[in-house]
Amino acid sequence: MIQSAGFRKYLNNFSWLFMDRVVRMVLILGTTIVVTRYLGVERIGQLNYALAIVSIGMVLTSLGATEVVSRDLVRHPERRDELLGSTFAIKLFGGIVLNLGLLAYVLVKGVDGFTVLLIMITASGELLKWSSVIDYYFMAQVRGSVAAKVNIASTVFASAYKLLLVWYEAPLVWFAWGYFAETISYTLGFVWMYQRQGLRLRAWKPTWRMVRYIMDQSWPMLLYGFALQAQLKVDQVMIKDIMGRTLGESFANIELGQYSVAVKMFEAVAFMPVILQLAVAPAIAKARIVDISLYHERLTNQYRLMFALCLATALPMYFLSEWVIVWLYGEEFREAGVLLSLFAFRLVFSYMGVAKGSFITNEGLFKFSLITATIGAVVNISLNAWLIPWLGARGAIWSSVISFLVSIFLVDLFTARTRINFRLMMNGMMTFWRLKAVK
Repeated sequence: MIQSAGFRKYLNNFSWLFMDRVVRMVLILGTTIVVTRYLGVERIGQLNYALAIVSIGMVLTSLGATEVVSRDLVRHPERRDELLGSTFAIKLFGGIVLNLGLLAYVLVKGVDGFTVLLIMITASGELLKWSSVIDYYFMAQVRGSVAAKVNIASTVFASAYKLLLVWYEAPLVWFAWGYFAETISYTLGFVWMYQRQGLRLRAWKPTWRMVRYIMDQSWPMLLYGFALQAQLKVDQVMIKDIMGRTLGESFANIELGQYSVAVKMFEAVAFMPVILQLAVAPAIAKARIVDISLYHERLTNQYRLMFALCLATALPMYFLSEWVIVWLYGEEFREAGVLLSLFAFRLVFSYMGVAKGSFITNEGLFKFSLITATIGAVVNISLNAWLIPWLGARGAIWSSVISFLVSIFLVDLFTARTRINFRLMMNGMMTFWRLKAVK
């Protein structure tokens, strides 16, 4: 089984994706430490407030099309140019709507001029996110090496840019341009790699028929994306807004600065599930067409692997976080270490939630995922409003833990179509040591 061509193909794909993520994680983490030490806890809080607001709205750059297009590129490779061209049009339109919407939002809310500048600079990078459609194509071809090379190159460029800013002691606003700089290099890299394969962007054929098909299939995922991003990012916005009103802007920025450092470290540690899901998604999608029992077996195996890796990550995180944060960032960020140790309780939901995406996509349960994400977002926002004034940033962590417990696990019990997934997840978690190679 291990010597099979299919296994070697997916192993090679995973290896490239793993190397990509590890190399980028090291580069991003190293750069983040240097930048954070330079900016200090209050200014890093200001910058991450802008990033959080943009993150909630950035789903507009895909309009929910990511999962549908990735699936159809596997199932219908002959429609490549029409799929890619139509998705390009959707993403470009979404980027324009995002920028206009954010500008209206910050003006109506009465955000101070400097924060508006930070938000709009960051949002401008989303105008180039259409290039991710090329990434979908290579992933559908199980060619993770292409994405890995482009991602690493763009991260090197962005890291060098930020380190130069620290070297020249640049003001905060120039660090907001770092995201835009990375997006430019990412776009140029994917366009070059696509054309290097003998393919041409001018061959893309956006059609109104395909745009309507994609949007009809994916509009629940658009709303789902908003709800999920709200569940993931609204805590940073609410920490700043709630604590700013009660304790002042400076204190709120400091609290958010501590929290954002913990979040960045958490995201750096929790990189594995996304790689695994991307690597095995084509195999699971093909199994769904060929054999339902094989499909269930591969889903269970994915859950096993996710839970095993979660255990291997969560325990060191809980016990070592405070020491690691102080060592890397300095005594000023000790509270971020305490917060990071609490994030260990959220890891299982991050791993299993990403894995669950394979079931949702292949079963076409986009409307269900919308409902679950909306429930999770409502629970999270409600708990944040209650716990942040009481516990500060720690309250935001416990709010997210409870909301993900509800949205990822408990809601599956309420419909017949999703109870099977609940059983597969529980089986995978309870038998995580029984890993099997992909056939």
